[in-house]
Parts: sequence; C-alpha cells; structure tokens
Amino acid sequence: MKQGARLVTLALAAVLVMTVGAIGQGSYPTKPITLVTHSSVGAGGDIFLRNLAKHLEGIVQVPVVVENRSGGSSARAVTHVATSPKDGYILYGSTPTMLQTPILTKTPHSFLDLQPVVNVFFDPMILYVKADSPWKTLPDIVNAAKQRPGTIRFGAATPGSVEHMIAHQIQKVAKITVQPVTFEGGGDLLLAVLGGHVDLGVGEFAEVASQVEAGQVRVVNSFTSQRLAGTTIPTAREQGVEIVVEKFRGLLGPRGMDPAAVAYWEQAVKRALSRPAYRGYYTSVHLLPSFMDHDQYKAYLHRMNQTLRRYMKEIGVVQ
Repeated sequence: MKQGARLVTLALAAVLVMTVGAIGQGSYPTKPITLVTHSSVGAGGDIFLRNLAKHLEGIVQVPVVVENRSGGSSARAVTHVATSPKDGYILYGSTPTMLQTPILTKTPHSFLDLQPVVNVFFDPMILYVKADSPWKTLPDIVNAAKQRPGTIRFGAATPGSVEHMIAHQIQKVAKITVQPVTFEGGGDLLLAVLGGHVDLGVGEFAEVASQVEAGQVRVVNSFTSQRLAGTTIPTAREQGVEIVVEKFRGLLGPRGMDPAAVAYWEQAVKRALSRPAYRGYYTSVHLLPSFMDHDQYKAYLHRMNQTLRRYMKEIGVVQ
C-alpha cells in the first residue's frame, strides 16, 4: 500500500472509531460539562451523578464533572442551574426534593424554571438499621414506637425530601410517633446510623450497599410495590404498612436550554444505559432504569408535583 493511501485509511479508521464511541462531534459539547446535585458527597444524588459521569466516558467526548451545592433542601442548587447559561453545560441531577421544597416554602426558583431533559432511574427507597439493632422487621420498629412514643430517632433527609415524607407516612399509617432527625444528605445519615446517633435511617440502597456487604448495616424493608429483584428484602406493604414511594432520578437544565443539547443528552443517556458495565452496576444497587425523553419527563414531573401537593395537604404540612 502506498504511504498516502495508508494515511487516508488510518484517518478514516480513526473517524469511524470516534463515531462509534462518542456522539455529537460538532459544536456541542466543546468544553467540560457540570452535573450539579443538592446532595452532599456520598448521598444518593451524588452517587447517581458520579456513576453516570463515569459510564458516560467514551460516549460524551468532554469531561463530565459533578458539583455539590447543598443547602436550602435543593433551593440553592436549583437556583444555580436555573440562572446558568442555556447552552447545556450545566445540568441538575433531579429528585423529588426539588418539587417538594417549593411547596413547603418560598424559593427563588422551582422546577418550572428548569428544562426537563431526561429521566434515568427510579431509585427504590429502603429502611435500614445498624447490623446489631434488635429490630429485625418493620413491625418490630412499630411496636417499639408504640411502647416508647416519640423516643425512636428516625433519621431522614431534609424536610421536603422523599425520606422525610416516608417518616410522616409511617407515623400516619402505623399510628405511631417518632423523633425525626434531619440530615442534608444520605451520606451524613449513614454515618449517624453507624455511630448510634439515630436508631434507623431511610434512604436509597446505593447509599448503604457497601455497608450491607460489610455486615455493618441491615436493610429492614423497601418501600416499593414489589420486592427488589434478586433479594429477600420484604416490602413495607408485606409487613402490614401500606406505603409505596417512587423516587426519580434524572437531568434538567435551565429553562429554554438549547434543544440540540437536550437531544444530545437523550441519546447519550440511552446509550449509557445499554452499556453492560453500567447495567451491571445499576442492577447491583437495584436502580430501576426508567428512561423518559424530555417531553415524557416534563409531563411526569407535572403529574408528580400535583401528587406531592395533594399528599402534603392530606398530612397537614401545607394548607
């Protein structure tokens, strides 16, 4: 083969490799992309974004970094993203907290100031205790709470979070009184459970998976409609407490975000979810892939917002 022809062949091969591996070899993206979470390091939102960023390598051709902006039960992070440029370089890792906080208190911005981009997962919620806890089941906890009203320290995330909502629901459904203790994120809560500062915690399986494997934490139940695949963990419903909760995880940008960037992320996330390595990870921590494009996600968020508003009125948190 002549040298010139060989160089052309190599160049074409390089282009083919780039096309198969990465997407969007055009005007976007050309610089690092930041995924913002309101969660502290080690909490569910932080873990979700860091693992997503890891498995986007080779799909997204620029660095994807995670930034923690805790404070205000998501209000600080939402405002930062809502007021950022609309070019698709700053995105927010969504959870129900961003819907609940503006219902509970006045915030500078809400999900209405954000552009739904894509939903990625539903994250099953669990109740867990330290491994040496005397409580083996949810009825054990309910009975203890009835014997000692208001003394069991029930750790959950900040007011307005799904975790905090579950604490309210358990008290209402089981007719008990507990002592809610709030934390900025699931990582802080896990440390409090391990340290004996609270008696139990509500969070995502991914937050405690390593401690479960190490034998330091025991999962009492999930708050899903069915048992988590491949586990013997019972649901709250199975144990006589009728609570089923759905926690979504997705991405949003500033309202009016560049449609080309939105389409780019839909494609990138869909491709990441199909990767065997990522599938192996999210299956191991029981994340449920639940892809929604931007239109589907927008409709879903509006429905969920109304559901949460009705629920908070029912429990008397808002009028």
